[in-house]
Amino acid sequence: MEEVTTSLFDGVSPEEYAAMMVCFKTVVRTYMKGEEIPMPSGRVGIVQRGQINLLKTDINGVRTIFEQLKPGGVFGDVLGFSWADASLFLVAEEESDVLYIDYEHIIKRCPNACTHHSVVVANLVRLMSEKTQALSEHLEILSRRTTREKLTAYFSMLAAKNRSSYFTLPFSQTSLADYICVDRSAMVRELRRMSDDGLIEMERRNVKLCAPLYAKR
Repeated sequence: MEEVTTSLFDGVSPEEYAAMMVCFKTVVRTYMKGEEIPMPSGRVGIVQRGQINLLKTDINGVRTIFEQLKPGGVFGDVLGFSWADASLFLVAEEESDVLYIDYEHIIKRCPNACTHHSVVVANLVRLMSEKTQALSEHLEILSRRTTREKLTAYFSMLAAKNRSSYFTLPFSQTSLADYICVDRSAMVRELRRMSDDGLIEMERRNVKLCAPLYAKR
């Protein structure tokens, strides 16, 4: 089985990983581009290949991207997602492979009380905290009233994480509009205005924040 690079297995050696995949009774599923992925309950899904988007639709059918999951990305109800909300769903952005592990196999102590098993449990708790933080950041962006305010909040977060005024957007413009929950055409017009106002420089997905949006410390 192909090894998956993900923070869930930080601190686990390749040999330990191979043994855990047998112990955990893992299953791999392949999804085609555009295919909706069943909401996992009591399981952890790890993207091996491709990209999966976590989406939400409102009563008007407008969709918002909550998260992009690339190889190594982890998802599941045990990570803080509320699958009771039917407006949340997963879609394969491209052909993707997902490795599934039942949650009970992760938290259940194996007879040998392996150290690496405890490491994975600790990593799972950390991932839950990171998911909560990411959701908080996204809600902070969505709480802004105007398209410019949403773009500014998101760009400022990316600049802070990169510790640079230069960064590359992880989204296409269509996906970016879905992520900040605005009309794509209106967003493109606002990006042009921000460029004309000297707030940003943008070439495709490459962005530079200019003063006063970004000030070197």
